[in-house]
Amino acid sequence: MTAETTHPVFPPGRYGRQRAPRRVPRPVKATVAVVLLVIMTFVGFRLYRAYGEQDYSASVSRFTTADGAVDVEFVVRLPEGGQATCVVRARNEAGTEIGRATVAVTAGTEPGRTVVRYHLTTTGRPVTGEVERCYARDAETSR
Repeated sequence: MTAETTHPVFPPGRYGRQRAPRRVPRPVKATVAVVLLVIMTFVGFRLYRAYGEQDYSASVSRFTTADGAVDVEFVVRLPEGGQATCVVRARNEAGTEIGRATVAVTAGTEPGRTVVRYHLTTTGRPVTGEVERCYARDAETSR
């Protein structure tokens, strides 16, 4: 027993004709490439502005809580002669924000490691003190 495989034969004109794939004209390909390049450049620029610049970054080195207040000590990385604005906040046990302040920071003797201590008054008992973000003081008006 031999098995023959044959392709089905359809009646002519019944199912339409098979078409060869159409080629996309070069100007269309070039236009699509330019549009994609512009979009990718825009997205890259926005991501760099949001995450790429390492100046004005802060990290909390320690915090001490008390009833109605938290003392936060944090280290800010600033450029030479730079000034920053940092947002400090406190949260309670449920995670609700119970205190917030904007702190002006000026570069110290070692701009890459400016230590700041701030006493934040809260509306309840905090369990944490944190620095939400820091940004250039001149960028304050654009935000």
